[in-house]
Amino acid sequence: MGKRFTKVITVMTLIAALTITWAVPSFATAEETQQPPELDSTSAILMDAETGEVLYEKNAYEKRDPASITKILNCLVVLDNLDMDQEVTVSFDPETEGSVMHLQKGETISVRNLVYGMMIWSANDAAEVLGKLAGGDIETFCSMMNEKAAEFGAKDTVYTNPNGLNPPGRVNNITTAYDIAVISAGAMKNTEFAEIVSTPSLTIPATNKSKERKHKSSNRCLWDTKTKFEYNGVKTPLKYDGCKGIKTGYSSTAGDCFVGYAERGKTHLIVVVLNASHEEPKFHDAIKLWDYGFDNFKTYYAARSGKVLGKQKVTEGSLREVDLGTENDLAATVAKDYKASENTEIKIELNNEKIKAPVSSGTVLGSAVLVDENGRELARQDLIALETAEQGGPLSRIGIADEDVPVFVAVVFTAFALVIVIVLLKRKKKKTTE
Repeated sequence: MGKRFTKVITVMTLIAALTITWAVPSFATAEETQQPPELDSTSAILMDAETGEVLYEKNAYEKRDPASITKILNCLVVLDNLDMDQEVTVSFDPETEGSVMHLQKGETISVRNLVYGMMIWSANDAAEVLGKLAGGDIETFCSMMNEKAAEFGAKDTVYTNPNGLNPPGRVNNITTAYDIAVISAGAMKNTEFAEIVSTPSLTIPATNKSKERKHKSSNRCLWDTKTKFEYNGVKTPLKYDGCKGIKTGYSSTAGDCFVGYAERGKTHLIVVVLNASHEEPKFHDAIKLWDYGFDNFKTYYAARSGKVLGKQKVTEGSLREVDLGTENDLAATVAKDYKASENTEIKIELNNEKIKAPVSSGTVLGSAVLVDENGRELARQDLIALETAEQGGPLSRIGIADEDVPVFVAVVFTAFALVIVIVLLKRKKKKTTE
């Protein structure tokens, strides 16, 4: 009776817990999961950067102004379209509001230094110059940014300027904490982008219009060991162990904003906090969410991309079968104490038992599904051909793949030779008996 009563109380507690503003993922299997922290920010999200699992959210789908977080998409579009080593000359009087590099008309500077100035110092003038360089005009560039956002899976992101400023008479940039997390997770897979946003400080050489410029990153989680706040009874610095980027923001309409990326071991977490009351509280919120995430969850990699997970039979081809694997890692977010390697398995689901050649490498042929001990699906990735099977020769029509032809010929030749030997031996024996 005692055990049954305990189970009833546990179920009621979980139901009550899920009705408040934070949410613990249904896949959590920890015996005891900590409650998420109280936050200052209006909107927030904690996401596993690898799996996309949402580990915590607070108004994460509410449309909000992202301020200078806008510059993440600016940077990505620039990396796609401009040569970082290109020297350019500023052809207009750039933006002077907010954080700026104090660029001047006629100044010659590299695209690289403009990008670093935009992402490290959050320079609004650099963002404007880059937008016009990459798009030809601001409207075209913003369309490019919005297209890039959609590629990452953002659903509620519409940007009308390249830097996050809100000039009178222009519609504000709009996004959500969820969209920012999705975009940021994708952005951090770009190694050049990741290198840029992990830079704690930079020095830009003197130009024809300016002395040497020195700036520290506006992301204080990268470097600030002196500023501390009290958290769980401990004086905690703003510099966060494992933080690798990425971008801060502030405006009167957006409040203080931050999207950060941190990794510990194989677990990489994205935090987004929007409309914090001041600069430091946004970092406090990010640190609290990171600690909650790393304390309670981990990313389990069941299979790395390119690993052979199975075979697909091929008819009329150069190969009798092709190796199967996943283009992306097959990974799941699980509770930190969950023994995933012992309690999960990969199931292969083929679209067809056999397929006809030709089959190109990268062709989707089914799914690789990670399931737990109860058969519950934890993760799924497309199963692709890891090699190419070309159209086979004449013998492939009767089930002999090109790769098996040498063996087939050898077997036929051997069999034919044996027949000849047997016939000759019989003839010799017959002559001997005569």
